[in-house]
Amino acid sequence: MTKEEILQKSRGENAGRDIEDLEVQKAAAKVAYLASFGLCALVSAISWILTRKVSAQVWIVFFGMLSVAFFVKFFKMKKLHELFVALGYLAIFAALIVVYIFELSGRFLGNEA
Repeated sequence: MTKEEILQKSRGENAGRDIEDLEVQKAAAKVAYLASFGLCALVSAISWILTRKVSAQVWIVFFGMLSVAFFVKFFKMKKLHELFVALGYLAIFAALIVVYIFELSGRFLGNEA
């Protein structure tokens, strides 16, 4: 394969993709993940200060978002690592759902109804 053929193939594979745009999107996603974590931590801290309880609700949303993001990455890239991370986040999400249901029913941490 000649240099020109390789370049032509590369252009075809990257058609419609702007490398700078992809890098900006990647950086924005990282900042969004960190900002989401920070906001969840802030809400949890305020909740703890005012009520001495931390609700699972904000963390359910956070880990739900992460599990969806990593499942999408897995389905797009077919990387096994992304699947394992997604399953880990999904397990945390499911555990928090259970905790939340117990909180709503008043049966969490010895507060039997």
